[in-house]
Formats: sequence, structure tokens, C-alpha cells
Amino acid sequence: MRGVISAPIWGLLFTALASFAQAPEDGLTSRELGILQEPPSTRAELLSRGEAVYDYWCRTCHGAEPIKPGTAALQAKYQGALPASLTERTDLTPAFVRLMVREGISMMPFFRPTEISNADMDALAAYLAPGASAN
Repeated sequence: MRGVISAPIWGLLFTALASFAQAPEDGLTSRELGILQEPPSTRAELLSRGEAVYDYWCRTCHGAEPIKPGTAALQAKYQGALPASLTERTDLTPAFVRLMVREGISMMPFFRPTEISNADMDALAAYLAPGASAN
């Protein structure tokens, strides 16, 4: 029957997707990373925290390596017109980062405030859009 995916195919698909599950590459656990409730007081601390949040939650899919699923998807979408690696982008705004992280898009899941607090979101947005204003 055309258009129907058999159970074994679904199993293979879910197994493949599970291999890309959120797993920090730096070895931190969510307990070790912690959930920041108040933003850091200095710009340097804000960017450092943003990098830690990115490393924990985002690098698995959006690392610079073209094999990462998020990076590969952006490469296919932009065809070189924009960098596929989020850390190389210069067009991101904090508002756009917040929207994508909270709402998700396509295969990218959304992240709740219990996963990425608003303070951590501010740090992540500052890290990914360092030249932009706080909006």
C-alpha cells in the first residue's frame, strides 16, 4: 500500500532519531549545568553562561560539524547563502533565538522554561547574537 510506512521502517526511523537525542557533548548533566534563575551581572559572565547553555542543549544538533542534524538541515536550507553553523551566523537576533528555542521548528523540539530558564535563554540569545541589542 502506497503512502503507508510499515512497523519495521518506523522502528528504524525512531532508532535513528534516538541517536540524535539531546545528550551533552561536554559530559555535563543537567544537574551540573543547573538552571539559572537570575541573569549574570556582567557581559562576560552572560556570554560564558550562554556558551555553556549552547554546549549543553544545542551543540548536539547544531555543532559546527556538517553531520549534526540541525547543521545539515540548515546547510540544505541555505545552500551556502548563510552559514549552517549557528555560532558562525551574524544575522541572528535575540528575539529570533528566543522564538526558535521556545516554539521549535520542523524537527527541532521546543524547550520549556523548566529546561532553559528565561535567564538562561537571555544568556543563550546573547551568545548566539552577540552583536545585537537585547530585544
